[in-house]
Amino acid sequence: MSDFLLKLFKVETINKLPIDKLYPIIENLDQDQRKLIASSYDLDLTGLGDREEIDEIHKVILSEFKNTLMNFTEKEHKSFYDFYNGAVDYTDENVYINMKKFTSLGLMYLFLSKSGGYFNFVIPVELIEEYERLLKSS
Repeated sequence: MSDFLLKLFKVETINKLPIDKLYPIIENLDQDQRKLIASSYDLDLTGLGDREEIDEIHKVILSEFKNTLMNFTEKEHKSFYDFYNGAVDYTDENVYINMKKFTSLGLMYLFLSKSGGYFNFVIPVELIEEYERLLKSS
């Protein structure tokens, strides 16, 4: 992976083995990563301890998931669906823009591979299950 991409996703990258559940992922985020997600939802985490921050971020991601998806553009929907299916076209310039957006919203997380050569992206299981319910109901 290019140094450019590593620098571009420096804040969003989690340097641990991939985790598939939302709460444990949030527990493993550093302060900057939590602030990034909190700012996307206008959450004020001032004065909260680590556990309270994690609880608030977890709660808002789950409670706002459907609304967040409903505010996506058609291209963002397609991109999220591609990530969900694991069929991402990395030559599409919007992929990296959408990766930034999805990670800042806490919908997708980037884990650095053991070799440090590429990202493993994870959409938490709870969000995948809700996404599948929404797809079936539409």
